[in-house]
Amino acid sequence: MRALVLSVMMLAVGLAGCVAPEPMLGEPMEPTTPSDETPERMTIVATTAGRSVDESATLDVVASANGNATLLIWVAAGCSGCHDWTETVANEREAGNYTDLRVVSVHRYPSFEDADEVVARYGTANTSTEATWPLLLPNDGDTVVNADTGEATSVELVDAFEGPVTPTLQVLDGKGHLVWTSKTYWADVSVLDDAATLMRSLNEATA
Repeated sequence: MRALVLSVMMLAVGLAGCVAPEPMLGEPMEPTTPSDETPERMTIVATTAGRSVDESATLDVVASANGNATLLIWVAAGCSGCHDWTETVANEREAGNYTDLRVVSVHRYPSFEDADEVVARYGTANTSTEATWPLLLPNDGDTVVNADTGEATSVELVDAFEGPVTPTLQVLDGKGHLVWTSKTYWADVSVLDDAATLMRSLNEATA
């Protein structure tokens, strides 16, 4: 009996080596899957509020920018600072300022804030908080898209964009590099000027 048990144990050890062989010295290891990492060039692809200013039902931020930089405004329906920034940017653009710059608002908290609330706040015409530019409505758990390949990665959107709070303003250049971030809570035209100066410089460099 003891000999039988010993034989079974030896057989199991031998099979273990066959089932999961250890890599030999010099044997190439399986490369890390690029989708496991935040891509150097990234974009957001998400549904929109479906208005004429949203450009399409689903928007790819970088692909639709025609090589220009984009100012992202991360928003929430109940965020007073987001209301302030949206109203300020909209008023400035209505006055003829920053109209040469691309702006996109992105819903930050789809996990607990309904998209309808966000559309009611930022997508209702003739209100002080109307976003007169594209409004993106990502789903909870959406991942960032590799701008080079057009493929979704395994990196969650908010992680790729460094966990923006609301409001957060960010500049994504025309190739999909995140190049500037401001977490200034209340609207400040000087901050907007900083973003505008950078965006115009980036746009001129790629013109």
